[in-house]
Amino acid sequence: MKHDGMKRATRATLALLALVSSPMLLAQDRAPARGERVALALATAQNAQGKMDRRELASALAVIDRSGAHPLAEWNGTDPVPQWRALVPDTAPPMRGSPLGPGYRSGQIMGGRSESFEQVFLSGQKASIALSTPGNAPISLHVLDPERKPVCVIRNTKRTCHWVPIFTQRYTIEVHNSGDGVADYFLVID
Repeated sequence: MKHDGMKRATRATLALLALVSSPMLLAQDRAPARGERVALALATAQNAQGKMDRRELASALAVIDRSGAHPLAEWNGTDPVPQWRALVPDTAPPMRGSPLGPGYRSGQIMGGRSESFEQVFLSGQKASIALSTPGNAPISLHVLDPERKPVCVIRNTKRTCHWVPIFTQRYTIEVHNSGDGVADYFLVID
C-alpha cells in the first residue's frame, strides 16, 4: 500500500515537472514584448498606408495608441502617426495618454550605410529596444555602452533586445543597413 502511494507521488511529481518545463508554459517568454508589438505595428501601419488598407492601418494605430507610445524626446524626425491618423479619421488617440509608454522613431538608411544616436537608460531598470522594418530589409542594430562595448545586438529575425543597465548613462544606438537599397525602419525604446 505504502509502495503504491510513493509510486503515485513520484508519477505526480514527474508529471508536474513535465508540465512546468512544457513549451506551453514558456509561451509567455516568446510573446512579443510591448516594444516589439509597437515596432511591428509601426511597420504594419506604413505598409497599410502604401496599400491604402484602412482596416489594417486602424488596427495598427490601435496597438500604438493602447501602448501609449510617443516619439522619442530627442528625435528630430517626422512622426508618421499623425499622417496615418488623418487617413483613418475614426481612430483617435487614447484619452488617458500615458507619458510613460514606449518611445519610437522612424528612419531611412541608404544601402551599406549606418546612422546612430544616443539614449539615456536608467540604472537597475529593464531596458528594451525593438526594431522593425517594412519589407524585412536587412537592418541590424547595435547598442554600445560609453566605452563602445556591445551591450545588445539585433540581427536577422531577432527583433528585440533587453538588458538591465548597471549605471545610468548614455548608450549609443547604431542602426545599419547591410542591403543595397534604401530601407525604412522603426525603432521603439521601452
